[in-house]
Amino acid sequence: MSRFDKNIEMINRRNIQDFITEMDDRKAPFNYVGTDMDGVKVFCGNDGKPFIIEPKVDEEHLPNPYLKQMIFFFGIGSLLEIHNVAKSAHRDSLFVIIEPNPYFLQNALNHEDFKLLNEINYIIVTQKADDLTELLQLLFTTKFFNLIRNVIFYINYYYRNYDSSSVKTYVLRISAAIKNRFFSIGNSVHDSLIGLVNNLKNIKHLSHTPDVAGIKNAFDGVPAFIVAAGPSLDKNIEQLKRIQGKGIILAVDTIVQKLLDNGIIPDFICTVERGEIVWEYFYRGKEYPSNLYLVSSLVADSRIVEAFKNRSILPMRQGVREYFWLRDLLGLTQEHFIWMGASSAHIAVGLALHLGASPIVLVGQDLAYGKNGTHANGTIYDENPIKRDENSILIPGYSDEYVQSSEIWVEFKVLFEAMFVKMDRLIINSTEGGAKIIGTIQRPLSEVVSEYCHKECNVFKIMQSSLKHSIDWISVEDRICKYIEKSEKYRKKIKKHLDNLNEIRRDWDDSMTEKEVQGIYKIMKNTDEFYRAIAKDELLYHNIQGPLAIIVQKFQAIEDVDSLSNLKDNLEVQIELCRLVENSMWLIIQVIKENYPWSIPAKKGS
Repeated sequence: MSRFDKNIEMINRRNIQDFITEMDDRKAPFNYVGTDMDGVKVFCGNDGKPFIIEPKVDEEHLPNPYLKQMIFFFGIGSLLEIHNVAKSAHRDSLFVIIEPNPYFLQNALNHEDFKLLNEINYIIVTQKADDLTELLQLLFTTKFFNLIRNVIFYINYYYRNYDSSSVKTYVLRISAAIKNRFFSIGNSVHDSLIGLVNNLKNIKHLSHTPDVAGIKNAFDGVPAFIVAAGPSLDKNIEQLKRIQGKGIILAVDTIVQKLLDNGIIPDFICTVERGEIVWEYFYRGKEYPSNLYLVSSLVADSRIVEAFKNRSILPMRQGVREYFWLRDLLGLTQEHFIWMGASSAHIAVGLALHLGASPIVLVGQDLAYGKNGTHANGTIYDENPIKRDENSILIPGYSDEYVQSSEIWVEFKVLFEAMFVKMDRLIINSTEGGAKIIGTIQRPLSEVVSEYCHKECNVFKIMQSSLKHSIDWISVEDRICKYIEKSEKYRKKIKKHLDNLNEIRRDWDDSMTEKEVQGIYKIMKNTDEFYRAIAKDELLYHNIQGPLAIIVQKFQAIEDVDSLSNLKDNLEVQIELCRLVENSMWLIIQVIKENYPWSIPAKKGS
């Protein structure tokens, strides 16, 4: 077996995903000459100039041996340097080895021995900085997310001395992704509980609204047009008129009034935000056409859902644990879930996918500043313009120029791209302006309408004939009563443990005996039971996930060294954890008691 094959076999044994691009031997920018006794590698570039890579470590940027860290290590030109750096790392740290020049990986596979990395947790990456979406999704899973608090960047000998510019783009991309990650881990407990209030108030409408599972693929092959409120929309209003009755129009709430004013009645109005301001801006006092359906998560302001009554599509939110809890409570299935992302345009795409529509066409999805503002004319932003963000971000534009965007719009764009890369559905971006969205093809809207809008399609008639949800409300009430009872027992148990932890803090003495320390350690060890129980309660986990992530990172920040000081730090974080769980459980129980529609179970399956 060749050295290359042995190394590949060794890498595959790790059973972890790498992100390696294909390489063409004929395009290698250098030739490997050899390695001396000290591990110094000699190469010759295609320009005839030699260069070396030493296994010399950068002492100023070594990892902390007492902290579990995520180490973004740039360069795989010398496995010995990686090995030497890893000697300074905690055994549970993760090395994300990023090689901007994939031919250095090819050289390492052919000429090095990957046994040097056997004691290291590592992922190999050779993708370009713009293609890191899947890698970042992996790093933000629960398997690795606890390391995000302790991130360091290490640059190997080659990139320190010859090509630091190649690393800069990666560092910026990764840093921005880590910062933006906290956008999606959940709101504060208070905000999350507002969502629970709305969810409980809105579930009563399910018996009178179309069964989300029943409308899956109901519009197989029908073109769907996702109409957002970006400034580029103004140029395409006339084209949208051609779509009516020959395609599905899903419009974000911001733009619906403008469409109506121009004689365009969308099939669906899409909303995703829970705040009262959405009701005030887009629904209060509005008389929308009777053939217009609302598409919303159950988390929307209950007055919005009430206004549409049986003309509401109320899917479960994909990937959100509160809706796993609701699924089990209501006796629903995975077919009741759709992707919703973080914007009204996202939920519109999610429904279009669920309905089986194809192609899915984005219109007015600028996600960037226009010359004359942030939104199309004729929206509420005419009177309440959004100020340009002082920290605007330059990103590639629709026409390959660079355009200015904001942090929130970039996040929306990233969410779209992460979704589109997983799909086999045709996604067309017909915005004709704004940001470039990876995973779409770009075509003028006029061409798309001419090609795909041929057949008549009465969306309202199909929706009116769809089956309604069938919910056994008697069983639902029985399940929710059992949940309340179980939660109250759990809350009282953790409250008793919290009292014990507070007593230890109150009586803490730095001169205590070893026996006393062991007694404290034994009591503190009981916190593990409550921590493990959090993940088993979908509703609790959802409501505390933001502060819980911060608390877990505080645990990770305590050095892995036995000392009285570290034990005291651990005690403080344990108290914070138990207080969070106990308080949140009490609030959740009260919210359920006060907002669950107890009057529903008059009829079974009503």
